[in-house]
Order: sequence, then structure tokens, then C-alpha cells
Amino acid sequence: MFAAAVGPFVMAAICGSGNAAALAFNEAITPNAADFGLTVVQLGAVAQIAAGLGRTMSPVAGGVIILAGIAGVNPMEIVKRTAIPVILALVVVTVLMFILN
Repeated sequence: MFAAAVGPFVMAAICGSGNAAALAFNEAITPNAADFGLTVVQLGAVAQIAAGLGRTMSPVAGGVIILAGIAGVNPMEIVKRTAIPVILALVVVTVLMFILN
């Protein structure tokens, strides 16, 4: 379950697109969800949420760049502020999905 969250999260944080990261992950991994003891929906949901969270702390995401321009700061400053809450949210969501399995 943690690998299902970390992979798309890192991909989204690097490339700035949560949808592309989740779709790439889902195409490759969700057919094997039963091997991990999960349903396709559970594994796909974790990947989609993790990718969305990764996008929110990506310095190359369009929304972060626009907000940085409005605020007059470097996008990395926004990433530094949001990194800890986003990582905590990722852990909480992943654990809850595992518990509510």
C-alpha cells in the first residue's frame, strides 16, 4: 500500500502533473492489485490521491508557479511550506486506506 502511494507521489512531485503520474502507475500496477491483497479501486484510489498530493508540492506544477508569481516568491518557498503537511497527509491517507480495507 505504501509503494502504491509513494510511486505516484514522487512522480507527480517531479513532473508537476498528478494525473499523468497516477494514470501511468494505474496502467502498470492495478491489474496486479489482487496479488497485493487489494481491489483495483483501492489501489487506484491511493495512487490518485497520492499523485494529487505530490502535484501540490511540485515546484514545476502550474498552480504553484501561478501562486508564486502572485505572492512574489520563489516556487521553492511554497514547496518548503507545504512539504511537511502534504507528506503527513499522504501518510494518513495511506494508513486509513489500509485500515479501512
